[in-house]
Amino acid sequence: MRVQKTKPLIFTLLLVVGCVEKMTLPTEINTPPDFSAGDTTYLMLSPIWDSESHGLLSPVEMSVAPDGHIFVADSAAHKIHVFGQDGEILEGFDGLSNLTKADGSNISPIDVDVDGKMNTFFIDGNGQIYGWNQLWNELNIDSVAVEGTFLNTSTGDTFLLTPGMNDWLQAVNGDEWEMMDITWSDNQTTVDSILSPNIFFDATSLEAQFDDIYYNSEQSQYSGLSTSGSYDYLYVTDSYHDRLVRIDFRRRDLLMLENGQTVWTHDGTFGHTAVGWGTGAGTVNDPMAVDVDYAGNIYYAQSGNYFAIHKIKPTTSGNYTNYPSVFQEGENDIMDLGRFSNPMDVAVDQKQTVYVANTDEREIQVFNSDGSFFMKAGVEQYRIEKSEWDPATSEGVVVDSTESEGIIFYVVEEKGILESPQAVVIDDREVIYVCDTPNSRIIRYALSNTIEEDLIDNP
Repeated sequence: MRVQKTKPLIFTLLLVVGCVEKMTLPTEINTPPDFSAGDTTYLMLSPIWDSESHGLLSPVEMSVAPDGHIFVADSAAHKIHVFGQDGEILEGFDGLSNLTKADGSNISPIDVDVDGKMNTFFIDGNGQIYGWNQLWNELNIDSVAVEGTFLNTSTGDTFLLTPGMNDWLQAVNGDEWEMMDITWSDNQTTVDSILSPNIFFDATSLEAQFDDIYYNSEQSQYSGLSTSGSYDYLYVTDSYHDRLVRIDFRRRDLLMLENGQTVWTHDGTFGHTAVGWGTGAGTVNDPMAVDVDYAGNIYYAQSGNYFAIHKIKPTTSGNYTNYPSVFQEGENDIMDLGRFSNPMDVAVDQKQTVYVANTDEREIQVFNSDGSFFMKAGVEQYRIEKSEWDPATSEGVVVDSTESEGIIFYVVEEKGILESPQAVVIDDREVIYVCDTPNSRIIRYALSNTIEEDLIDNP
């Protein structure tokens, strides 16, 4: 349930200069509202999060965690930043700073997502998925299971098994096995290793290569990542093979937290290729990013031929899952050819509203759940009388026209502050967060009739 907050009231001013009508940002926030449906627009929120205020170097992707925290993948800083919704820099996430591999080389994260169990997953453009858990670091690990006695309920046999071995993995993930007894260890080296970021899935492993029988798994290059809403699997886009891949969760180690709670760690196993290469609706062509909504629908952005944004719906029959396209050309605005220019990200909120970072056009396009166009964020609009319009001296473009008292006005759109929006996410307040990567900053927008913060006109 969404908490209703007391919101400051704002009003709209129309600035009339000659025959030009332009919407300006409100100068006060405590006066009665005066918005009509046509006045509603996306306004930029203050302040901007940048290098000086938030330590951002190259923010390239983001995720909103279930608790509302904003996780930001910063490739140049080799770090996952964690902020509150209003920009406060949060403590307790040191494990996501100075990210390095086992060989000491830096990890440059390009995408991040957080699931309902507070697992933070991130990728670096290769075939590895890394994981880190916030809950275990907050509550601390008391001990780790180092061996266990298991009963096979089908045969009645008992076995003493050790973590990390194949028979242990089969037992802790099999329905026919029952854990009878556990031996625990508080070895600090083992505890510290589990608390640190670990490889959750490695496409170059022999196991992955064996399971991924139709592709050269070791050549995979993961470009996008999204948890699924289910705790059983996640999705990655593989730009090398032009495909969408499902990675399944598998129990690995059993932990005893300091509060007495027992929890399982997980690693990933190759599930299947959900969608492969193609140029039609529901196929993959140079994928850039992926997101999943609460109902399990999958959205992905790509820079290949024809359709830039796709929505597919997993449909399971028996042991087989099909992924038909939901959006279709000629039926949904979001599938219009030529609508986007190098869109590098797509995100969806709890209402299944879709947000597209239309990168080369310096804007965010917003679509209703049925794929119909709603509005843009990151641009400015004004009205000018047709006779006064001079395209040679204006930086804007005409996007519509209106008529008032017999006078025709053009609706003109101009680019705003965004230079190259490369990532977009939305929180539960419907605030839009945008990574303007070349300028090392995050810019936020909210609809004018839902504003809850101070605004700025010119940053």
